[in-house]
Amino acid sequence: MVDALERITNLVALLLETRSPVTLEQIVNELQGQYPAGESAARGAFERDKAMLREIGVPIESQVLAGSDAGKTAYWIDRRRYELADLDLTADERQALQMAVAAARLSEGEFGLLKLGADGGAAATVVTNIPDAPALPALREASAHHASASFRYHGTQRELHPYALLLREGFWYVIGLDLAHDAQRTYRVDRIEGDVEVGAANAFTRPIDFDPRQAFPSDPKLIGDEPALRAVVHVDAPRAAAAVADLGDEAVIERLDGGAVRVSVPCTNLDAFRSWLFGLGRHAEVIAPPEVRSSVAEWLRSMVVAG
Repeated sequence: MVDALERITNLVALLLETRSPVTLEQIVNELQGQYPAGESAARGAFERDKAMLREIGVPIESQVLAGSDAGKTAYWIDRRRYELADLDLTADERQALQMAVAAARLSEGEFGLLKLGADGGAAATVVTNIPDAPALPALREASAHHASASFRYHGTQRELHPYALLLREGFWYVIGLDLAHDAQRTYRVDRIEGDVEVGAANAFTRPIDFDPRQAFPSDPKLIGDEPALRAVVHVDAPRAAAAVADLGDEAVIERLDGGAVRVSVPCTNLDAFRSWLFGLGRHAEVIAPPEVRSSVAEWLRSMVVAG
């Protein structure tokens, strides 16, 4: 199970992003694996999270539903009351603030970024954002009704049996059976191109042993929709011990004279990888593969131009 800080951050993102109020049952389903099993335990954890957020000024709204959900309470966050609109930060200024939070390793800063209206529109997002994913409602419908979902992704048409939607590190992912590959695949929702076509209900049954926690590793650098990718990073002596402590001894490829090391680092999720890399400041350099080195260099050049 994720730690409380990540769960609460994801809860804030969900309540800000939702187009209509969501019940506790829907919250637990959307944040699968983040609340404890069992209705009573999940409600207790949610009530603690809600009380803490309200105590620090997060305006969580609620209403009692009618109709088929009569008696249930649904929740959302009013953006107009939550966001600090009067600061008038540009996209580049918010981007620079995100990079500063990443470099300083200030997890608490994620709440501040959310209040500043951070979003997924900029390619250089580092730590956290409010997901802007128009495909979410259709994917939620498909997942809830066990219907197939068809969409374009990286220029290719995909057909998926969506088992679950999950929020990790500020991004929504859909995970399920890719029919063309006949294998489980994970796709980042904000990278879906165009509309999602939802098929007929009851087209599939989610496997009994499916566990979304196994599909999403705890290390955000491993999360992604492409095959696992690793980078070789040279870390100077002043930060070598910290890097090895973070990655583990098994990540060390070579120990160099003077105390520097070369380590193997997951980089499937380039946003999370850059966040980790820039946390080491000028003491880290990507050695390989060339495409990851070029990507980091290009991202830094874009920041310089934007600045």
